[in-house]
Amino acid sequence: MPQTSVTILRGADTIGGGCIKINHREDSIVLDYGAPLMDNTGRTLDADLVANPSIENGILLDIQQQDTKPPLAYLLSHAHPDHYGLLGSLPKSSMIYLSDSSYSMMTIGNLFYPEPLRFDSLEQCRQFSPGKPFQIGPFTVKAFLMDHSAFGACSLLVEVDGKQVFYTGDFRGHGRKSRVSDYIYANVKQPDLMLIEGTTLDGGHSQQFPTEASVEEAMVAAFSERDQPAFVTASGSNIDRIVSLYNATKRTGKKLVIDLYQLYLLESLKKYSPGLPPHKNDHIKVIFPQSQLAIIKAEFGDDFLRHSHRHVNLNKLKDANYVFRISPYAMAPYFDVFIEKGVKPKLIYSMWLGYQSKQPKFAEMADKCQESWQYVHTSGHAYLEHLQNFSSKIAPKVLVPVHTLNSDKFLNDFENVRLVKNGEKIVL
Repeated sequence: MPQTSVTILRGADTIGGGCIKINHREDSIVLDYGAPLMDNTGRTLDADLVANPSIENGILLDIQQQDTKPPLAYLLSHAHPDHYGLLGSLPKSSMIYLSDSSYSMMTIGNLFYPEPLRFDSLEQCRQFSPGKPFQIGPFTVKAFLMDHSAFGACSLLVEVDGKQVFYTGDFRGHGRKSRVSDYIYANVKQPDLMLIEGTTLDGGHSQQFPTEASVEEAMVAAFSERDQPAFVTASGSNIDRIVSLYNATKRTGKKLVIDLYQLYLLESLKKYSPGLPPHKNDHIKVIFPQSQLAIIKAEFGDDFLRHSHRHVNLNKLKDANYVFRISPYAMAPYFDVFIEKGVKPKLIYSMWLGYQSKQPKFAEMADKCQESWQYVHTSGHAYLEHLQNFSSKIAPKVLVPVHTLNSDKFLNDFENVRLVKNGEKIVL
């Protein structure tokens, strides 16, 4: 009888850097291979260590040499570095699968991101469409779109020799795509094993804003005062958040200022979600940073000229009814202009708080206008209630926590839980 097994190579006791291998006879596939963020105590890893990964320093995993032959393929759940960050270390012969929308995200990202954040293995990638099964050796794989802060994030259902393994990847139930869970409940029933993320169970994820809708409402309140500009720090790849920002500025009569990277990313994703901004004659304005303009000219020639009607710069500011979602460094000259005119801007921080201390510009801006950053953010990860509901609807025969610092908390709140260690083989 051929044996099928699952091994969590990393991620059983930490958030980020997850890597899971599924073996069947001599064949195997790997789910995610991300750059680790922390150790199993939650302590941030040394940046130089992560920047120079090796098997010796423990960042790289000895995946290729573990079995008789290397994995048939690596499957990426979504386009966040803690899930894809080490795929570039693989041999060029390695095959990587990712969703079509994740591929688009990374293609645009590669043009604009600094070198350490680029994904240099796109030529090794094959794209899959969520909902359509595909075959890798003996493994049948079907991806399902998930509600997460990364556009194109997917869970992965892997079937081999009558056994089913379901990997949630990162997900939540309180974003703009929460209804996708209903489709999963109808299509995934009692898998032999479900690997489920548990990021928020460390208690460090505020529920002050329990849903993405509540974030939009808080932004509407923040932008409601006329003739007051606002500067918003939010991830450009968090498309749900950009939509919240777009809606809130539209509702309050503000002009939303973004950069060329953001504009081209949104346009590239409209083929998957036509309702995304920008829309004709809307309230989006665009700055043309010289570095980004050089990239656009090299890649797309004079294509940027079709956006000239949206262009804004310091000389084109008509009033103070602007909301800026650009990089902190690009914000600086616009911020200074308002300060010099005696106009006090509103500062909105709409990201995980852990990033704030790493960017000195935040403190500098707050000091200049004697205004603290207002926190308006909801997690990209599911809270306990949705994790429980999701698990009960899927009803796996065995539930294994991953992507969490607190796997033991599953024992009291979930059924059929099995806690495993990194490297421990789960035989199906």
